[in-house]
Amino acid sequence: MEMAMMNASESNNGRRINGDNRAAPGSAEAAFGAQQVMSAAQRPTPGRKSIEAVSLNALLANKLLAALPGKDFERLLPHLEPVTLDAGEDLYDSEGGIPFAYFPETAVVSHLYVLADGNTTEATMIGREGVAGLSAIFGARQPCYWTRALIAGSALKIRMDILKQEFGRGRALQRSILAYAGARIAQLSQRAVCSGRHKVRQRLCCWLLMLHDRAGEDQFQLTHELIASSLGVRRAGITEHANALRDGNIISYSRGLVRVLDRQRLEAAACECYQMLGQPTAHVL
Repeated sequence: MEMAMMNASESNNGRRINGDNRAAPGSAEAAFGAQQVMSAAQRPTPGRKSIEAVSLNALLANKLLAALPGKDFERLLPHLEPVTLDAGEDLYDSEGGIPFAYFPETAVVSHLYVLADGNTTEATMIGREGVAGLSAIFGARQPCYWTRALIAGSALKIRMDILKQEFGRGRALQRSILAYAGARIAQLSQRAVCSGRHKVRQRLCCWLLMLHDRAGEDQFQLTHELIASSLGVRRAGITEHANALRDGNIISYSRGLVRVLDRQRLEAAACECYQMLGQPTAHVL
């Protein structure tokens, strides 16, 4: 149900989200792929544009872009700018407008609602399966949440007016973004149910699995405070449950570095919402 996106693009990129063959696109591999794509965009070869675009977008970690047909990606290619997002960096706030869309490569992005008492809760999580900036693509009013980088990493940035123009063509990009929007709505709905019905440990495991899928790595920088603010719970509760998962050798945790040791047991400890949400890269095209 959740952000599925094309098993074929998984093969094109030579990696799987689950299993022993997980690659680490957060390392040099994905960043190098994006650099190759951008470098090639600046030196096109006459008569080979479509062939080049097909092969180049397969280098990208972002599944939405990687799954586009060559001609559709070719029009976007000159406008994509590689950027590095720092953890905690705000991409948009609730007042500043949305001038750019971001296609995460190795970064993971959160939509955070800030409450009157200053506390925050994460509504949705965006990684290499999708794009940040949907409300502006659809011409909706400024959202009331903040969009912030949860995990540092790379992304591809594009001016919103250009992306909206390409979206308006009604081709594969539009179909892909609409399918992704449906998956995001499903994530939002399921997480609302999860927050109201499930225990903190189950929610924590589900959240870690979602992050694991989107980061593409087995380890990531996290603090108990950051996890607590994302889940909208007390930090002490996160510390208790994270310690229990560590003591059970399901995760390791040291100096802010979380590593998934036993994904199968982590899935078993998660609530049913993770299975309902499904993998984030299966049905977007």
